[in-house]
Amino acid sequence: MSSAPPPADVGGNDWTSLVVEPPETFRPTLPVSVVVTYYEAPEALELTLAALEGQDYPPELFEVVIVDDGSNPPLETPPNSPLAVRVVHQEDLGFGLARARNTGARAASHGILVFLDCDMMPEAGWLAGHARWHHAAGDVLTLGFRAHVDVAGISAGDVRDRNGSLEDLFAGRPRQRPEWIEFHMSRTDDLTREDDIFRAVTGGNLGVSKEFYEAVGGYDESFTQWGTEDTEFGYRAYTRGGLLVPARDAMCWHQGEGAAPSADESASLELQRAKISQLIAHHGFRRATPGRSFTVPQYVVTLRATGSGDVAQIETVEQILAGKVHDLVVWIEEPPGGDSTRSADHEKLRRLIGGDHRVHFGAVGAAPEAFPAASFHITMPGDAAVGSDAITRLRQQLGTDPAASTNPVDPQAGVSIVRAWALHRASRRGVSLAQCEAVTPMDPDDLDVDVLAQIPADVPRLSLARGVRAVRWLYRRTARRLRQLRHFLSRNIRRGFSVARSIMREASRIRSLDDLREFWRWAAGSVGVIARKRLNETGVRLRYRRQARYRLGPKMAAVGPVATAVFASAADVDRTISPQTQVVVADTPDHGRSVPVDTVVFLSQMDPSASVPAFDAESFNPHNWPAAHRSSPTTTRSVLRRGLDPLRLKRLGRAHHTDDSAGHHPNVVTRAGRLAAMAATGMVVRVTGPDPELGRYLGPDLYSLMIDDRVVTADPHERESLSIAMRRCALRDHSLRARARQILAAGGRAGPPLPLVSVLLATRRPHRVAAAVGAVASQTYPRVELVLAMHGEGFDAPAVDELLDSIDLQTRAVPVAAPEPLGAVLNAAVAESTGTLLTKFDDDDFYGPEHLWDLVLAHEYARAVLVGKAAEYVYLANSDRTIHRFRNRAERSSASLAGGALMIARHDLDAVLGWREIPASVDRALIEDVSRSGGGTYQTHGMGYLLVRHDEGHTWPAKDAYFLKQADEVREGCDLAFAGVA
Repeated sequence: MSSAPPPADVGGNDWTSLVVEPPETFRPTLPVSVVVTYYEAPEALELTLAALEGQDYPPELFEVVIVDDGSNPPLETPPNSPLAVRVVHQEDLGFGLARARNTGARAASHGILVFLDCDMMPEAGWLAGHARWHHAAGDVLTLGFRAHVDVAGISAGDVRDRNGSLEDLFAGRPRQRPEWIEFHMSRTDDLTREDDIFRAVTGGNLGVSKEFYEAVGGYDESFTQWGTEDTEFGYRAYTRGGLLVPARDAMCWHQGEGAAPSADESASLELQRAKISQLIAHHGFRRATPGRSFTVPQYVVTLRATGSGDVAQIETVEQILAGKVHDLVVWIEEPPGGDSTRSADHEKLRRLIGGDHRVHFGAVGAAPEAFPAASFHITMPGDAAVGSDAITRLRQQLGTDPAASTNPVDPQAGVSIVRAWALHRASRRGVSLAQCEAVTPMDPDDLDVDVLAQIPADVPRLSLARGVRAVRWLYRRTARRLRQLRHFLSRNIRRGFSVARSIMREASRIRSLDDLREFWRWAAGSVGVIARKRLNETGVRLRYRRQARYRLGPKMAAVGPVATAVFASAADVDRTISPQTQVVVADTPDHGRSVPVDTVVFLSQMDPSASVPAFDAESFNPHNWPAAHRSSPTTTRSVLRRGLDPLRLKRLGRAHHTDDSAGHHPNVVTRAGRLAAMAATGMVVRVTGPDPELGRYLGPDLYSLMIDDRVVTADPHERESLSIAMRRCALRDHSLRARARQILAAGGRAGPPLPLVSVLLATRRPHRVAAAVGAVASQTYPRVELVLAMHGEGFDAPAVDELLDSIDLQTRAVPVAAPEPLGAVLNAAVAESTGTLLTKFDDDDFYGPEHLWDLVLAHEYARAVLVGKAAEYVYLANSDRTIHRFRNRAERSSASLAGGALMIARHDLDAVLGWREIPASVDRALIEDVSRSGGGTYQTHGMGYLLVRHDEGHTWPAKDAYFLKQADEVREGCDLAFAGVA
């Protein structure tokens, strides 16, 4: 029998670097225990066992342990099963899923545990899909995947006698995949980044070694009602340094389509979320005012013995406890020997603060095991002088990369902050933190020396000598700061005069309130830019992220100058080929000759636009785009004088437009990349002369806009329309994610997927169904699902079905009884939807064909929980007039969003417990719920959405005069072109 695998030797959660046998060559040697949790579901269990009989894992190397959670009658061992099956019973004490999994783990005979719910039917390669990872490392959690399918009419015999896979057996049946899981996979680059990847852990298809399961502590048996026990277990496993692996070949089929939680389950889930806020020490699970403490602390601050051997000083402990961060405990290290070795000061300290529940005394180095689920461990001398925001600054210095830790940040002061997973993994591997590849040492200069300053330990407490030493230290520090300030000012007086002249020049152009607003916005932005540059000179690092950190799909490497330039703004694309490289992007076949990778994409064989350098949409986007503008244009020569900085582009975007010519750029490819990035920020660009070659690189849509003669003479409305059209083309075709999709598709590989958008169309007016469905069908966005919620009576079901069948979209019709409030109708539609993103259409409003594209792009670059359009354009049916209002308020963080133009991710809607089940103002309630939960709201431009006001009844009562009073511009009739709809 093979020996137990070693711990994973990887950095962070980079499971892709773990050496593991591929499925084709994997030969199992280690036995596995499959733990099936069961409660009164004999038909489902029969199908699951039939699927287990078809595993391609050697039958002599796995057993099946079924844990019966108090069924009545008790489950008996299945007769005549070819599997090695045992049934273990536990008493029915209510909801006992966590307890059942622990019972099964204790009863298991083998070193690898794979948990399976009794209604999950595994594909033939499921067990091998889990086990091959556990052959490679002993502290891996393998997360299997699932799809929901209707199994009505399928027998155990059908499963055993099938030809092909279970997927083949279920062909043609309705199926669903949990979109929330795929969302987390996309958001975290398949669990390789972010520090909350444990959100993806589900226990119904989960693999882990028995040794690591016991080290983590198994499932928490205090979870005695539905929900969140998997997340809490996943958090502890992650914090213990476990490697979370998305095992896509460990595929199961859940018996029965996925459904929204029942009312009882939703109520239970809300209570359980409150419970795990005490147990999961992550900011995403805790919302509390200062002063709160929790069962599991976020920080453990260990105070080492002082230089003279004494334990910590009372001043240091009190400073930590009085600081701005309260979610912590203090661990005071004591020398061995017990009571007999304690000094008088030591004993006095214990008596003074031993009663504080946030203070603990213990052995040297024992804090990580005493608080294994805490997220961060901080170590400092017991006599350090600690500022009120010391913990916050240390955490900021650590950064957001979950693979980063410190060892230590300040060698002289002996101060360090370390993520808990790094400590535990290093301990398990038997190496120091410095030797652990998961640890990335930080630059000591990143630590603000004012955060922590040691007071000499050899000076008696409260003595005159100690006071003199402290004053002397303060004097030296102040003198050093004054010298730095004098040096800073001497170099910047001339710059100050230059800034003053610029301010006077800009102020002299103020002619209106809009000009005044733009002046203050320009001044604030300029001060920020100057301050950032000057502070950099004094050693304060305020970094602008030059490269995007998010993942773009399979690991890529760029070979050749063109390919390198294409992905210059992507940190995820390597410049050299490594063993982890899956796709090589090369300029020409000559560059890709003898490349040891199966997938090689040659840019010379693709459309010319694929060779254009891509930009990061999270940096280059229209956020804070100014509708107010100067009357004169600028040129790309002045724009590019200091490089392609998105902050500078936004400021220069106040020009009416930007004239561009070929002479401003070294070559046509660079020119195309720069113009696309400028257009993405909302700048209106005009190419001064025809250049067909530039058109091939930019694409026909964007190029035709940039050579349009209307750019020169455009009024404010037309200028905004041109800006929106240009930014839409640029963001859709030239962003990093778009370029990765184009190039990977050429190589037959999947890139960053476009999210599936579910349109929720709730209506109680049958005569408006056809027009509303037509508006959804006219959308140019390629991945759309329509859920039609028919509220009340009067709908012709066959006619509706015929209408839905006539459009080329995935559709569902959901009848809802008339007494149900609008919020309940929308929740019913959500329950039937499968999209990652959810958006709401109103049956009486007008929508342009690019409306969904606008919302999806805004959701990508704004990174807000809720995005939408304001009701900028309104058609007043009684007055027969179309108005435009709220000019110069778009592309900003704002809660002024129209109910018929909202978009939210499914998991974010779940986080606020769905739509409030009220008869009216459901949209305003959703905005309030998102804001109260700490989520951001973002308003993109309003074109492409026309709100209609008529006499047929609105949930929002308002007269025409209310809208006319707000109008910036009024057009006669229903002007669809004016609103960007036609």
